[in-house]
Amino acid sequence: MKNFVPTSIALAGLVMLAASAAPIHAQCASPKYVSGVWKANDGGTYRLHAIGSTIWWVGMSGDDGRSWTNVFKGTRNGNIIDGDWADVRGQPWGHGTLKLRISGTTFMEKIDGTGSGFGGIRWGRGGCNDTQGNPG
Repeated sequence: MKNFVPTSIALAGLVMLAASAAPIHAQCASPKYVSGVWKANDGGTYRLHAIGSTIWWVGMSGDDGRSWTNVFKGTRNGNIIDGDWADVRGQPWGHGTLKLRISGTTFMEKIDGTGSGFGGIRWGRGGCNDTQGNPG
């Protein structure tokens, strides 16, 4: 009987840990499509829409776009997206090109670009902290 209480407490802790892990795993499930909301390491939220091989987005700073807002139009060829971006809010107004590598439907990273003022390097979605990680 002496060991019953500590064992019960340990078992209860394991049950609570297992129960709390299930929702976290469910949040990290891969979305079916590339279209949707993405978060970037620049603190911005990017709303992507794919129409065939054309990718559109509007990106907004974490303060609902008051600091900066940009738009992008690109073409996806396999896991590479090439396109043009331009600021539509914020100073100075930057513009240029971006080349992105996309991994599945949950991770994207900048691999090349021109112009000035674009801060995003990694994007993630699906409830996971993909913006800080390494794609592979």
